[in-house]
Amino acid sequence: MGRWFNRSRKRDDEPPREPESTVPVIEITLNHDGRSITETIGGPTAFGLQYHAFHDQYGATDPRTLAAGTRYAQELMRTNDIAEAVAVYQQIVGLRSSALGPEHPDTLRSKHSLAFALWQLGAHAEAEPVQRDVYEARRRVLGDDDAETLRSGNNLGWLLIELRRMDEAEPLLRRVADGMARTLGRNDADTLACQMKLAGLQHLRGDSQPAERALRDVVRRMTRTLGPTSPVTLQARSNLLVVLLDAGRAAEAIDPARALADDAGRALSTTDGVSLHARHSLARALAGAGRPAEAIRLLADTLPDSERGRGVDHPGTLEMRTLFAQLLIEAGDRRAGSVARAALAGCERVHGPGHPDTEKARALVRRTR
Repeated sequence: MGRWFNRSRKRDDEPPREPESTVPVIEITLNHDGRSITETIGGPTAFGLQYHAFHDQYGATDPRTLAAGTRYAQELMRTNDIAEAVAVYQQIVGLRSSALGPEHPDTLRSKHSLAFALWQLGAHAEAEPVQRDVYEARRRVLGDDDAETLRSGNNLGWLLIELRRMDEAEPLLRRVADGMARTLGRNDADTLACQMKLAGLQHLRGDSQPAERALRDVVRRMTRTLGPTSPVTLQARSNLLVVLLDAGRAAEAIDPARALADDAGRALSTTDGVSLHARHSLARALAGAGRPAEAIRLLADTLPDSERGRGVDHPGTLEMRTLFAQLLIEAGDRRAGSVARAALAGCERVHGPGHPDTEKARALVRRTR
């Protein structure tokens, strides 16, 4: 169903409160055929050079070094080099744990960022114990009803849903939702996001009618209090589309899916997970309403954005590629074989040979022979 991380407010996903430094821009002067040429280096390369320079100058655990490493990882995330960001966050978590202790607020912020990066990479099973550590540490240090504890529990609950561990996710999310309503307020963005997740869990359990009612209520309140194009509102609208599509109401979903794709395209980047999910939902709606040619064109445009933004093996990319292969097969398109084989290879790498998604991709490959 999408993103478990709520970007609507500043908190521990953003840089810890550490000494500020200017954004690194490095100038290098080269001599070429008697002429001096100055080149400017920015972006991840500059942030990485600054991090390593601070490491050599101040030491691995100096606050300035750790702040520079955090900024480097964030820049890697911004430019979609998620695997490298995970590696840097792992370094920062280890260094902060050694220097400050495993339950220091800055260590926990870095762990939270690591869990988010792992989620973005599609490594949900690896993200879950990291996020659980953050949640349990905050319960011990801050108490069950502290806002940061509740937000950590909210994220852990969504990871458990992603891992289909519903019996663990539901009581956790209900406890967190009640705590958020008391601590943050009934119409707070995080409270609404948690209620959205609970509705998603209802849908996954097969209770689609109450899930739809709950999601419509959440979307209405989010739209009123946060606006129709806030990231969390867009996510709720996206989740409501899933309920409609899974219920076979494809024709009904086309207009809201198109409106969501347009709004997400204006508010977010083309490689953002919510924007990609909206376009994927629109393709599903078009295909389900008997308009496969439009769905194929949309997926052909969207799949490269998903591969670039989320990675070729992200579960959302794999699901999109599998749908694309299915529609190409049904249309007799000669691209079908290569797309189906790529879908199968990705599912085998990520899900394993016996997973239902892998079996579906394998069946598509058989249809191309």
